[in-house]
Amino acid sequence: MQNQEVKRPIAVSLFWKILQPILLFLFFWASQGMTFLRLPRLFLSADVAGAHPWIGVYEGHVWELAFALAYMGIATRGNFSPWGLNLNNARLSWRILWRFCIVFLAIAIAWNVVPTLLNHQTALGVFGPPTLPNVLAWLIFEWIFVGIAEEIMFRGLIQTKLMETWSGIWRMGKLEIPHAGVVTTALFCLAHIDPFHPHIIWQQQLFAFGLGMYYSIVRHRTGSLLNPILAHNFGDGVIVSAAYLLYFALR
Repeated sequence: MQNQEVKRPIAVSLFWKILQPILLFLFFWASQGMTFLRLPRLFLSADVAGAHPWIGVYEGHVWELAFALAYMGIATRGNFSPWGLNLNNARLSWRILWRFCIVFLAIAIAWNVVPTLLNHQTALGVFGPPTLPNVLAWLIFEWIFVGIAEEIMFRGLIQTKLMETWSGIWRMGKLEIPHAGVVTTALFCLAHIDPFHPHIIWQQQLFAFGLGMYYSIVRHRTGSLLNPILAHNFGDGVIVSAAYLLYFALR
């Protein structure tokens, strides 16, 4: 009888450990489902929206941010600090950040810039026609907004909630890798796959995994989203800025 009583809590704990990430991921996709309302179409024609592909991207991230902040605000009665929205260990965050920027610049040059120069690739892909409104909108999005929306949802809401059940930590010397961070990163990678066009871009997945692990580890180490948000904006901003610079230089 006692063995059965012991096994039951263990089974419940394991069940919740599996179910919780699924529910949190569904919560993220619920925010993205709001884009089906197509609210920008109330103010913009289909032609205008089609000529400015960033509008839909902004829309999805606005809903993502709104859902995350609403959940946080309700769950902790307006106290956002436990979710990482604080300036704890700010000096440490800045010290780690400038090192990240140097390393990321080197990787971006080797992985993106040099191959583009060698192959003379000038396509902008999803960034659309290089008109002034498009260029400005994409640069603002990548340098300012993307990190705020995605980090508050993933490293803020999702990782913090997963810490309740995935509380373990792997230690490699001085480096601490939270189990919750690994699961969050897996969900972060899945979020970068379009469910309606499930084609996996392995380069994007590799970047998402490596950067996601960095964001999660720093979030765990500092207790703050300051570094993950700024690092996320810097990384995406550099990639898009380089794409535009190379496009105008090589065309």
